[in-house]
Amino acid sequence: MKDVHPKAQPFFLEGKSNQALLFLHGFTASPSELLPTAEILHAISDCTVSAILLPGHGTTPADLNATGWADWYRAVELEGKKLLSEYQHVFVAGLSMGGLLSLHAGLHLPGLRGVVAINAPIFTQYRLLSALAPLMQHMVPYFTKGARKEDELARQGRFDYNCYPVRAYTSLTELRNTIIKELNLLKVPTMLVQSLRDRAVRKGSVQYIKEQLSNSRVKMLVLPNSGHIATMEQEKDLLAQELAGFIIKESQ
Repeated sequence: MKDVHPKAQPFFLEGKSNQALLFLHGFTASPSELLPTAEILHAISDCTVSAILLPGHGTTPADLNATGWADWYRAVELEGKKLLSEYQHVFVAGLSMGGLLSLHAGLHLPGLRGVVAINAPIFTQYRLLSALAPLMQHMVPYFTKGARKEDELARQGRFDYNCYPVRAYTSLTELRNTIIKELNLLKVPTMLVQSLRDRAVRKGSVQYIKEQLSNSRVKMLVLPNSGHIATMEQEKDLLAQELAGFIIKESQ
């Protein structure tokens, strides 16, 4: 594995409270996309925020193609257990793929006080890519992303790959399928966030998740003016405030 790009480094914002949030980035991206919201959350709540770099990310697309969702979750579990040993109230939140991993952690990481899924990709706009990836993963290593709004976010410091590693994308689809099967078993308090200007995830995703969470207390947040990377966009202050409120309430 090559060196991690300077803009893709993990970060740890230490607070003085007994609350900690494990914050997870999306597929092909890095903790840099979480930092704007994390800094606001840390400032207004004094909650510790740990944002890890998931395996295969922050280096090269080839490195990501050599990993799968079990590797990504293993890193989540390792950091989650560490935080649980040091803080009284621990939460896991994630953007996009990170949201799927957060939901999985809510089932498989005992002791969590709550989980947050931001624009979790249950149903995506990339139906053709999702259909082709399992068939093409042994023939084509990458699919290009093309012209993207996220180029502006890159100028703001976000690091992500400019392509989709096909084998890893197939594993992401497997993670999504796993989450669908286990949603109705989730019992920890859950916060669901949906951006209405998300061009990657279909709006039906958050409603589907909510309908399946029959055993969990659910908080909903709709961001009418945000796109997929809500943690860097104009409603990030609102997102951070709602995250802080969720953490405070579920820590009582």
